Amino acid sequence: MDIVFLGPPCEAFADGARGSPTRQLAQALRRRGHPVLLLEQALSGSSWLEGEPVRAPYLDVADLHARFRSRVRRADLVLVDADVPRGAEVGRWAQDTARGLTVCWDRDTPRTLRHERSREYAARMTPELIAGYPLLLCSSGGPVPERLEREWGVARARVFPPGVPLEHFAPRAREPRWDLGHLGPSSAERRTLLGRLLLDAARDWAEGRFVLAGGMSVVDAAWPANVTRQAAPPSREHPDFHAAQRFTLALSRAEHTPGPHLFEAAACGAALVCEPWPGLEDLFSLGEEVLVARTAKDVLLYLREMPEADRLQLGARARERVLAEHTVDQRALALERYADEAVRGASVGAPVRDTDPLERSLS
Repeated sequence: MDIVFLGPPCEAFADGARGSPTRQLAQALRRRGHPVLLLEQALSGSSWLEGEPVRAPYLDVADLHARFRSRVRRADLVLVDADVPRGAEVGRWAQDTARGLTVCWDRDTPRTLRHERSREYAARMTPELIAGYPLLLCSSGGPVPERLEREWGVARARVFPPGVPLEHFAPRAREPRWDLGHLGPSSAERRTLLGRLLLDAARDWAEGRFVLAGGMSVVDAAWPANVTRQAAPPSREHPDFHAAQRFTLALSRAEHTPGPHLFEAAACGAALVCEPWPGLEDLFSLGEEVLVARTAKDVLLYLREMPEADRLQLGARARERVLAEHTVDQRALALERYADEAVRGASVGAPVRDTDPLERSLS
């Protein structure tokens, strides 16, 4: 496939050295032999990574149209990251310009659902814009894809969280410092869960050692003395951080949505404790690859009574699941499959797009 990605600038991510998820996916598709052009809005001091797909900066939609209209028009697949600057404007231009398959990757679907009608998100995403994509890649599982198809008019919604770049995440051998840790940040919706599963467990087990990295918004006056607080480490230090914990608390980002560090912690062989949420069972085998806890009592049962050999085996099985299903390369394979399904499904009776309205306005 001839592919064009419209992605957010790498500098929009706190850890630019690893590249954005869009860059990582583009690299994986390039390794599979697809020609990929990655278009990113130009920022000062933009970084370039060795071995990455062809990249080109642009200034705005008019610049996109002037320099890349023909390239986008002839591409087999055009993927728009929902976090691209002025996403609604860029998305409409891509839909009007492309003659191949247009795809939207919404890596924070809960945010989209919460703010679907708010003015502040109108520049990023609207229900009408989403419905214009033949394929929507969303971060949430459970009932969310079906809801998007039924209520939003999306032709095809598929679960597609970012995969793990294995070159950055692998088990590390070191002596654990903490019994349980969590790597934030934590949203307002997750504060209650964090308080119940980590802070209450720390209060009930004074001899235990706990750590919270990031998520400082949950600090309150009754903070347990056996909980270490620290800033979130850079991603290159995440494997060491996970290795320093006997168990890792991996909370969902929101209901039906994996947290940002779930797959990377599993890739590092962490023994994961998660709150139950619909869709988790589609990603990992509950009880075999991840543990489920509803209360501090559940958490302490694992921390104090699980044999060490079982804990290590739990983490090893989680890593095996990541290697089989949740790497960046696996996401590239899935995109190929979803794109093929969408093209075949749209081949009969597919509407012919009108002439590019921006082309008409500029001609």
